[in-house]
Amino acid sequence: MAMRIRMSFPVGAVMVLLSSCAVGPNYQPPRTETEAPATFLAQDPGAAGEPVVADWWAALRAPVLDRLISEALASNADLAAAEARVQQSRALVRISGAQYYPTFNADGRVSRDKLSRNGENLALIPFEPPRTEFTDYRLGFDAVWEIDLAGKTRRDVEATVARLGSSEELRNDARSVLTAEVASAYVDYLAAMARLHVAEADRSRAAEVLELDALQVRAGTLSETDRRRVEAEARNAEAAVPPLAAARDAAMLQLVALTGTSRDAVAALLADATALPEAPQAAPVGLPGDVLRRRPDVRHAERELAAATADVGSAIAARFPRLTLVGDAGWDSVQPGKLVQSASRYWNIGPQLTVPIFSAGRLRAQSEAAASSRDAAEASYRAAVLRAVADAETGLVRLAADRERQRSVTASAQALAVAAQHEQLRYGAGDASRIEVLQAERALDAAEDGRIAEQAQVLKDYVSLGKSLGFGWQERVGAAVAARADAGRAGEPTLKAP
Repeated sequence: MAMRIRMSFPVGAVMVLLSSCAVGPNYQPPRTETEAPATFLAQDPGAAGEPVVADWWAALRAPVLDRLISEALASNADLAAAEARVQQSRALVRISGAQYYPTFNADGRVSRDKLSRNGENLALIPFEPPRTEFTDYRLGFDAVWEIDLAGKTRRDVEATVARLGSSEELRNDARSVLTAEVASAYVDYLAAMARLHVAEADRSRAAEVLELDALQVRAGTLSETDRRRVEAEARNAEAAVPPLAAARDAAMLQLVALTGTSRDAVAALLADATALPEAPQAAPVGLPGDVLRRRPDVRHAERELAAATADVGSAIAARFPRLTLVGDAGWDSVQPGKLVQSASRYWNIGPQLTVPIFSAGRLRAQSEAAASSRDAAEASYRAAVLRAVADAETGLVRLAADRERQRSVTASAQALAVAAQHEQLRYGAGDASRIEVLQAERALDAAEDGRIAEQAQVLKDYVSLGKSLGFGWQERVGAAVAARADAGRAGEPTLKAP
């Protein structure tokens, strides 16, 4: 229940002056410096001072990847949906801000009325009314202006502005995820292609070894047991080819979905892709505090905390009196020809005060719910901060470990390459058999497959680290990538949706 009081203009003027107040807590952004460690666990001491680049994939020097990311940023459906939600939030900000201003309406009405002679309007009149049935013509205007007495409108606007920032950070996060997914799918495609080439060569060598062993079995120099073992190895080499072909096709189809383009166009573009690029040796890490300021998910959580804080003030302000200036004026007549005469004019204007008296605890419960929602938003923010630091720390640790493993695997492959060359020389000199050459080459194939897989893993670690450090979403990224893509586009196939 609310009590409405009509006030005189002087009292209303005093209330207008009081409208500069706003109840509830004023939001203070949390300090990220206290939430993050001074340095990362696996950070290179010199990495903190290196320049930060938003488009981390530029260091890979892969023009095809530039074009794929440029197209994804322009045509991805999920990113378009996130952008539409940003536009929706901007409209909600304008809706909320409109509460500061009065509302004016105009209305016109023509109605046919029949009054009851026995009703309360006519039964007590001491004379017979001349007419009880007539047509009423009405033309008028009305205005309503709620004065922000306790700051509810201000808090509502603060909340919608903060949620606009939240939706913008969700869009930024979608950009960051998208660029990482495109780069990861691109690496998967090139790795599958390279490993498929090695697997097909290994399958051919295994088949040749099987044929040579069959000759030895017939000659009696090789047991059937050894031949069965070689046959099993040949079958395993053959079985390794289809999964790699499927991985290649799956990566290409993922790029089709991410870029929103046709399969043929993506396939034509990927035909220009060369070997796997090498991940840069030094990543532009920066400081943990910088990561928290860059990461869109942390920025999103901070904006949600700001919105929840403003909601607390709005809920508290709902328990205070509300002052509204109302008025209406116009013309009313039962004779259309006299509608605009001065005698047909009417008007009513004055302030109206609404005081909440009894709501069965609803308003208090709304305040408590808003406070609990703010506590939840604060906890979510802390969780986002801890998750961001952990992601960055984990990315650095994994990249360092996989780099070390890549060095060992690469050294192993180089040693086996030398051994294969040595066996080839021995075979040319008549000191080694063809089977020994094939076995050395197959050992090199296995090592080369592992080297490619590890190189791809390091690249994917670099991609994941770029996302974990809060790169890949900044506004200037799209323009920079598009410029690089345009520079290398002349004479190449274009990406168009089917």
